[in-house]
Amino acid sequence: MEQKKNEQKTAQVLYMTIILVLLIMAVAVGLVTAANKRNKPAETSANSAEVSTSAQTTAHLPIVTTAPKPQTTQTLPAVTEPAETSAATRPAASAAATDPITEAAAPESTLPVFIMPTIGNVSKSYSVDVLVYSDTMEDYRTHSGIDICAGTGEGVMAAADGVVSEVYAHPMMGYTVVVRHDGSAETVYQNLAEDIAVSVGDTVKSGEVIGAVGDSALIEIAEEPHLHFELRVDGKTVNPLDYISAATMTIVYDE
Repeated sequence: MEQKKNEQKTAQVLYMTIILVLLIMAVAVGLVTAANKRNKPAETSANSAEVSTSAQTTAHLPIVTTAPKPQTTQTLPAVTEPAETSAATRPAASAAATDPITEAAAPESTLPVFIMPTIGNVSKSYSVDVLVYSDTMEDYRTHSGIDICAGTGEGVMAAADGVVSEVYAHPMMGYTVVVRHDGSAETVYQNLAEDIAVSVGDTVKSGEVIGAVGDSALIEIAEEPHLHFELRVDGKTVNPLDYISAATMTIVYDE
């Protein structure tokens, strides 16, 4: 029994020794690891210091790659000069295009002086906003010209210088002559007699006879003989009396 107890004590002592040795080894390993960790920042700092020193040294070194840059800068004016020149000319061109003085200096097409195309009184006025009564049609309708009372066969004159652009028989307004004038104007002569004195393309002077008063307008046949006269400016009908001076009308009436 005592021998077993001695063996157990010996085993316990051996175990405690092994455990103590293991603890000592663990502590030693921990100390070594800690020492290594403490040394790494120092090494890193040393490396950083080396990099910083290297950077400072490099900063003081002459830069060879900057030598070509002045050459590139010197060539820029030669490349940009045409662009600057064209940019300088553009505002001038734009100003010339929008300059009101330049626009005013451009020639403008003006309307000619119009005369009464025949001798007589106005029996029906121009009226496109207010309906007027038609004796022939027995209803109210617009009237895009003026009716000038004159005897059948009375001469009809060109109201201004121009070129004959149309000669035809209108199905409702009878024989018609259209004369084109300066200023985008046209005069229209309707209810003419069949014998028309001009043709398309003829150049006519103010006061030149182009035809005669007739009774060819079917929708105005119930009215007394007259010339239906219209004036168009820029394609729109206007009141002819607004474009015929009082002095011109007096001269025509005096004849």
